[in-house]
Amino acid sequence: MASIRVIQGPDKGRIFDLREGDNIVGRENGATIVLNDQTASRAHACINVDNRLSLLSDVGSANGTFLNGVKITHSTGLKRGDQVRCGSTLLVYQGDSATPSPVPGAGVDIDEEGMLVDSAIVATVPSSEDSVIIPTPEAGVKAIDNLRSLYKLIADISTFLNMNDLVEYALERVFELLEADRGFIMFIDEQGKMSVMASKDREGSSGDGIPPVSHTIVDEVVSGRVGVLSSNAMSDKRFAAGKSVHDFGIRSAICVPLMGRDRVLGVIQVDCSVTEKSYSTEQLRLLTAIGYQTGLAIENVQLYQAAVQSERLAAVGETVAFLSHHIKNILHALGAGIDIVEIGLNADDITKARDAWPIVQRGLDRINALILNMLAFSKDREPLLENVNVGAVLRDCVELASPGADERNIALITELPDVMEIPADATGLNHAFLNLITNAMDAVEDERGAITVSVRLDTMNRRIIARVADNGSGIEPDKIDDIFTPFFSSKGQKGTGLGLAVAKKIVEEHHGQILVSSEPTGGTIFTVNLPIQRKTDTLTGQSV
Repeated sequence: MASIRVIQGPDKGRIFDLREGDNIVGRENGATIVLNDQTASRAHACINVDNRLSLLSDVGSANGTFLNGVKITHSTGLKRGDQVRCGSTLLVYQGDSATPSPVPGAGVDIDEEGMLVDSAIVATVPSSEDSVIIPTPEAGVKAIDNLRSLYKLIADISTFLNMNDLVEYALERVFELLEADRGFIMFIDEQGKMSVMASKDREGSSGDGIPPVSHTIVDEVVSGRVGVLSSNAMSDKRFAAGKSVHDFGIRSAICVPLMGRDRVLGVIQVDCSVTEKSYSTEQLRLLTAIGYQTGLAIENVQLYQAAVQSERLAAVGETVAFLSHHIKNILHALGAGIDIVEIGLNADDITKARDAWPIVQRGLDRINALILNMLAFSKDREPLLENVNVGAVLRDCVELASPGADERNIALITELPDVMEIPADATGLNHAFLNLITNAMDAVEDERGAITVSVRLDTMNRRIIARVADNGSGIEPDKIDDIFTPFFSSKGQKGTGLGLAVAKKIVEEHHGQILVSSEPTGGTIFTVNLPIQRKTDTLTGQSV
């Protein structure tokens, strides 16, 4: 099945399978490939798949569709590796997978006996910081081009934070630069066992699958830390008994180490068939330099992932400690309320039990709010979009908050007209706005507190603006930058420090923005801006 992968833009890393027929690319839910890119049109481009032929066309987008940097004006065929730009999103067409996703350790045979594929070593190049492409009179302009390609690859791979994406991208670039028939990237573990991390065949190449790996060549590469160019395997006298060498027909191959800072992490090997060409020493230099820089990038990713894991464990420990303390306080108050209820019931004093019940109810409500906020904050999710009236959502939130406001004699002032419906997750917005309102209630005084909740349509900037304003004590200037930080709270035992962080997360999941303005003596205003994205039919462009 053909597929297309996002390598730049809000959806970076996502892979979309292409179905037979039309595949609409755009930012509307009706599109086959839905982009979270506000610079892309609702229906931007179309990829028509007919058998194994894929045609790219623009469908009247505002900014045009670009193929390999050139704006297209008519339907154009796609080939594997083509880059398609829609707005600020860059996609790579992957075509039909020529090689299935490799299973580590599978798909490559190791020739332990040296009877199949060992070939004559023609040249070697040390793998180190000096393994760069040095222009020579023999190499000429080609060496300069290789150097430019190497610098571009270094810039590209330094941005990857995912190991699989890095090695797959590196192998794709190697194929482009060396015009290989077959190739793979293997890692070597601490016990010396090799496993495949990425493998590839060129479409239409001769030979079937990845050839057996020469143990002798790999040993030379790993132990000597050198890149090896091998050639003319069929003429090497060591292979008189190796009939399969003639079957594979390998004429030229390059194997280079993936060099970390102090050890060999693995190898990259490519080869071309006897009917194609022989690799040159300049290409050996190029791939050796690529192996060195890719090894450093892999090690950087490993260090980054280790740091992330360490930080995650530290954060988990801090979170558990914080929540344990907070839940203990809630349970203490809850237990006290239950004790009073029990005393009233045992004494047949219903009035005492009824008076104590609100204490129990508040404790249960606080635990429920804490759990909901933890779930919302800890889980990355895509909003479940439906046409939503933000004014109606806010009215529901005010209704839920009213009993608590009435108990404390806090004024809830509303300006909540019906506004145009927008695609949004009603449950998520309800959670976010309720957090803002309860945060405002915590900030104001009993008897004197006033909270204003309003919403309006900003047609000029195509957005819905919702505000929650209070007349509380305001936020100190040195703390205003921290209020959206998880577990930061200026409320003492009253707050968990998650409410505002969750509200911000939910608003940003809707591609919106949450702003705060406050004066130490003038109250606080939270402003939520939600973009208008009317649902449209991807074929007719008409609003629905």
